[in-house]
Amino acid sequence: MSRAISLIVVTLVLTSVSAVPARAQFDLRAGVVGMYDDNINNNYLQVSDRITTLNLNSGYSLESSSWGARFFYDGILNYYQTVIERTNQFHSANLDVTHYSGEDDENTLSLELSYGQGYYRDDYSFYNHSLISASADYEYSLSGTMINRVGYVFRSVHFAELSDFSYSEHVVTDKFTLGLPTSTTIIAQADLGAKFYPTTILTDGSNQMRRGSATIAPSVTQLSGMVRIGQGIIDGTGLSLTTRYQWNVQKQTRYLSSSYGAISDDELFDDHYGYEGLQMSLMLTQVLSETMLLRITGGWQNKIYSTLGAFNLSGNQVADSRLDDRSYVSLYVQKEFDIGFTLKGTYEFIRNASNDPYYDYRNNAATLQISVPF
Repeated sequence: MSRAISLIVVTLVLTSVSAVPARAQFDLRAGVVGMYDDNINNNYLQVSDRITTLNLNSGYSLESSSWGARFFYDGILNYYQTVIERTNQFHSANLDVTHYSGEDDENTLSLELSYGQGYYRDDYSFYNHSLISASADYEYSLSGTMINRVGYVFRSVHFAELSDFSYSEHVVTDKFTLGLPTSTTIIAQADLGAKFYPTTILTDGSNQMRRGSATIAPSVTQLSGMVRIGQGIIDGTGLSLTTRYQWNVQKQTRYLSSSYGAISDDELFDDHYGYEGLQMSLMLTQVLSETMLLRITGGWQNKIYSTLGAFNLSGNQVADSRLDDRSYVSLYVQKEFDIGFTLKGTYEFIRNASNDPYYDYRNNAATLQISVPF
């Protein structure tokens, strides 16, 4: 962990020193999001709420002919009007550096560092956590129609009250993009990720947990592949079909509750390591004007929780593995105004069919967002 962060810091410093002189600029962005969600916990209890999200992003940007850098603060407050105890906030300090190379600056090296703290209240205070992340990716041109990008991401999350769920994560990525003369774009991406927990947890036949010391081997390893085909139809109209499959090579995922009664449909922060399966989506993009965009998306996802059982509403186990079929439809509209702010609206309908009746539900959510740069 320390070596990876140190290497990125050294690279950032060397890049910055070699790039002077540069132009500096202070920027400030603010946003407000209003959301109505008729099922905030994503379960059969169907608890609805109105959530207001406030976002503040401010920092300094530096630019020269071959590189750019930005050091900034990002803060988010999510306020729940009904289930007030779910109100939370996250604050982070971030550094992004980008270096351009090649004859037409077509090759891009991007480096990012971030440290943040998440704060929750009352019954949700056990979610309090700190986050350290670092990433590096290099995008380069193979030809006039082919681009490849390789990347690495490191994340370390520490929960103050849930030490067994603290983890470090390493992900390597390769993404290939091909553009064809027929207005077709093909994207293929492969990701290999691994999660390391600080302790080992074993469960015996009587469902009693035993803890042991950490090992150097990852607790969860996931391999995923994605293919996306985008096709321009007429000016301003395009279709995109995406297929993704993720497979847990090692299956020692940890869930917030080893028995019935977990808070939401995934353990912590919608952890994709908690399940595997196939996902498909189709998106229609329509440019309505120079300042207005419309997107309609429909999708389906098969989620197999290989290490989490399914339980009935009485708490009795009914299957060794929880199985979900999640389908959704979303509508997104974006409008930019001449006076500088952007208005975004989203509606999403979700149907989650599960062999665990607690997570067999429907969900409607609508959001309205206003973003204002200063």
